[in-house]
Amino acid sequence: MDAADFKAVRDAVRRLVREDVVPREEEIEETDAIPEDVRRKAVDMGLFGYTLPEDHGGLGASLSEDVQLAFEFGYTTPAFRSMFGTNNGIAGKVLVNAGTEEQQRHWLPRLAEGAVASFALTEAEAGSDPSGLTTRAVKDGDAYLISGSKRFITNAPLADLFVVFARTGEENHGTKGISVFLVEAGLTGVSVGPKDHKTGQAGAWTAEVFFDNVRVDEAALVGGQEGAGFGAGRR
Repeated sequence: MDAADFKAVRDAVRRLVREDVVPREEEIEETDAIPEDVRRKAVDMGLFGYTLPEDHGGLGASLSEDVQLAFEFGYTTPAFRSMFGTNNGIAGKVLVNAGTEEQQRHWLPRLAEGAVASFALTEAEAGSDPSGLTTRAVKDGDAYLISGSKRFITNAPLADLFVVFARTGEENHGTKGISVFLVEAGLTGVSVGPKDHKTGQAGAWTAEVFFDNVRVDEAALVGGQEGAGFGAGRR
């Protein structure tokens, strides 16, 4: 963004946070949810894709601009930024940095328009260190069957898309042989557990996600390449 455009975005975010979110912090705490009208305003302002590329419908904020906006988001409950944080951060960036052109064309505009992507890496024995990951994707003709479970997945109850890390290689431990798939939330075999009950961060939702022989096309493999998931998740 040029300086004038970014200033307009930052000023609009500041107003939204201080005039619409801060006065309703008690409501968010009590209901454990961001009000729908606030979510809609965030969508209309482009906040569900503010770091995504402009040519795919995002605002194209740079890292420096992202940091400056983080100061504005930080003025209120962390649940506000959490609502669209996965789109602009870990989940959306997998698509931006590692997705095929077709995957980007299909999904990035949808995220910028308010669809929600969740980053599904963490498991009972895997998280920041993914070496214990056990979710597996087995090739079945021109498709994959994904089975496993994920834990503490941000925005899982709201997700339209899960960015799922699964083993495709023979390795059962370590970071080799991990691939990443784009799994639509409505596919048969995908289920989301109850929202986690946390101390603090009311309105920022996490939950377990279960994949029971979920069938996805080859086109769902991010980058079209097996074994590239660890690198895609780190970029």
